Amino acid sequence: MNIPESLTHTDLAGFWHAVQSRLERNGPESRGRMRLPHLSSTCRLTLESLTDKKLKTTVNLEDVESGLIRLEVGEDLAGALGALGFPVSDKRSKRLAARDAAAEARAAARAEADEWNEPWVDEWFAEVVRTGLLAGLTTNEAVNLVNSTRRVVETLATGADDMNGAPLSRVELAAKLFGSAHALDPGTRLERAATRALDLLVPEDDGRGPWERAGAHFDLVSGPALTWNLRVASDHVLHDAVRNSNMAGVPFLFTQLALREHPLQGDPRTPVLAVENPRVLENAVQQSSSVSVVCTNGNPSRAVQLLLEQLVDGGVDVRYHGDFDAAGLSICSRMYDAGLTPWKMDATDYERALLVAEAEGVDLPFDKHSSGATPWCPDLQVVFNHQRRIVHEERLLGEILDL
Repeated sequence: MNIPESLTHTDLAGFWHAVQSRLERNGPESRGRMRLPHLSSTCRLTLESLTDKKLKTTVNLEDVESGLIRLEVGEDLAGALGALGFPVSDKRSKRLAARDAAAEARAAARAEADEWNEPWVDEWFAEVVRTGLLAGLTTNEAVNLVNSTRRVVETLATGADDMNGAPLSRVELAAKLFGSAHALDPGTRLERAATRALDLLVPEDDGRGPWERAGAHFDLVSGPALTWNLRVASDHVLHDAVRNSNMAGVPFLFTQLALREHPLQGDPRTPVLAVENPRVLENAVQQSSSVSVVCTNGNPSRAVQLLLEQLVDGGVDVRYHGDFDAAGLSICSRMYDAGLTPWKMDATDYERALLVAEAEGVDLPFDKHSSGATPWCPDLQVVFNHQRRIVHEERLLGEILDL
């Protein structure tokens, strides 16, 4: 290909770039008139020679294309621009194709959902679309998501039992329906779509999640509640096991399975301290502390939540202490809502911890997140959001256990 040198003149780069942008914006088949950028007299003569037209303020791109084809620079305008060093991207066509594919997938999924005889299906599908669960899916994948969600819901709605007649776990249900125990893992598209559908299927909020309300639990033995020196009623089936664990100086683990089968009966005369971090409980064990301690280990697992619910419902004074940071205060707020009493978690306690750190020459880490509401002590939110200094429980071991 022999491209005339005049067409590659640097002063024409602005013009070719403008044409390139026009085609990328409107499509490679776009033609019509285009306003000319500022051109030197030499470049204007070049374009007039190319188009065989006297130019004023605009140029017809069809004339430009005809001239480039005549000079064998390219087979069409887009091809010629590529040869001149200004290739036309197909991003727009890909974007349009992706939009069309998404619309097709959404329509197919909607049609599949219309076959589902549930009064809440419109609300469910609207939320699936709004939350982006169909984004990036092919038509088959989108239809499969609706189908798979329907299989989950209908299986649970008809009573999903295992071989022993017990409710299925979520992982067991996933393996049974889809061949993979991880098909309904938290965060997957299917889990999110199914969770919303189950929430609409069984909308009564009784403190359990939608899966449990529908008859499927996630796991009854992982994430146990770590405890130390809990007082358990003498007639409780786990009394001897807990007592022996305490006597041996070993923390006791309560699984959700154990707590469901044998709800805990605490001693209302003995307060219980719930803490966020395992080191606090470990410290209590090492000191052979007489304080009863439950560790949430950060955000409490379902087993921890169940244990605390049973203690609170039984009239036990359960107190809570956690980290002084945005995440820790958020957990404390949830514990407060669950009936626990924040322990040494007010603004005065926080300010005292800051003063101690300053006196010790400790540069406390800065929290980039602000705290939400602290209804047990509104001043704490104000002080923390002003200071933003993090005080972990481990710095306060000497005073937390002083009930």
